[in-house]
Amino acid sequence: MLGTIPEDDLPLEATASMEVDVAFFDDPDDQKADQVDAFIGEFSPFHETYGYNAQGVSVSTAVLPDGWRDRLVLVESENTQPGRGYALDPHD
Repeated sequence: MLGTIPEDDLPLEATASMEVDVAFFDDPDDQKADQVDAFIGEFSPFHETYGYNAQGVSVSTAVLPDGWRDRLVLVESENTQPGRGYALDPHD
């Protein structure tokens, strides 16, 4: 959710998170989520180098309201290239 709100609009406490959950729509056996944990997850060399990490999760991890996929917010900028992602709408 924090990816949908400009950092300047958030209280300092809300921007202090060291972790982001990452899920893939095309990951039925959670192999991609497991790779996230292995390569950039908690206690990985990436985490120890940069001070933040990602946790691979299944799309089914969260219980979300009907229609949540239709409300996803695209997160894409020069800083994310060549990638992009989607964040949950703050109301979900």
